[in-house]
Amino acid sequence: MSTRFRWRDGLVRFGFLVPAFAFFAFAMIIPFFMGIHVAFTDWNGIIPEYRFVGLDNFAKIFTNDDILIPMRNTLYYMVLSVVFSNSLALLLAMAVNRSFAGKHVTKVIFFLPTVLSAVLVSFIWGFIYREVFHTLFGINSLLGSPDTVMPAIVGIDIWNSVGISMIIYLSALTGVPRDLYEAAEADGATVWQKFANVTVPMIMPAITVNVTLAITYGLRVFTTPIIATNGGPVRASETIAIYIYRHLFDFKKAGYGQAISMVFLIALVVIGWTVSRMLRSKEVEM
Repeated sequence: MSTRFRWRDGLVRFGFLVPAFAFFAFAMIIPFFMGIHVAFTDWNGIIPEYRFVGLDNFAKIFTNDDILIPMRNTLYYMVLSVVFSNSLALLLAMAVNRSFAGKHVTKVIFFLPTVLSAVLVSFIWGFIYREVFHTLFGINSLLGSPDTVMPAIVGIDIWNSVGISMIIYLSALTGVPRDLYEAAEADGATVWQKFANVTVPMIMPAITVNVTLAITYGLRVFTTPIIATNGGPVRASETIAIYIYRHLFDFKKAGYGQAISMVFLIALVVIGWTVSRMLRSKEVEM
């Protein structure tokens, strides 16, 4: 391949990235950097006047007990989401990674909820929890109890997003050489031993991607709890993202809200990078 052709091919590929990057920069990067100074002020988000307060907003984050509730809820959601979404996605991927009648239809059915918006899914499952569960099982909405609201929200998000994780696992499973399983069977390996010693090591790149995505999404979850419960009942489903939103817009404490969002962003990047690095160290080189 000539140098000229490589340059042209690279420019074509870069051209496809430009619209997405431009939108991301316009919607995320530029507003973030323009709003950094707000974290050092007492601005209420409305009037143009404000005064600089230094690091007071950041100090308040680590001394305000009010933030412990959304922090606990967020961590609880993240753990449940990571464990159950990845377990279910891997089971579904293994189930469809074999030849049977209706294989392609089954994959479409599993993936179909993914195309629905989180807002629509929240309304659908809100109705199911409220009406269908009461009619069939005689219980009140799972979203109405502080003890069941977070697992119920996790169930909504898993139903809405497990299809993507399933596709990632399925693509990894199809790349596992069949002769590895045959060699394991020749050595007398059980089903579990083949899974633990062949399947898992060979699909570690997919596990890295899915677990990292699940952790970062779980820590910044916002749409489902705000639509399904508005953070209730009694703040039982209020997450860090909702906490930031309310201080920025509802409580008119834009300075404090911006300070939380900056600390939260740094924590999110550090956690995501650390988890990804740890998992990548366990990947098997082909």
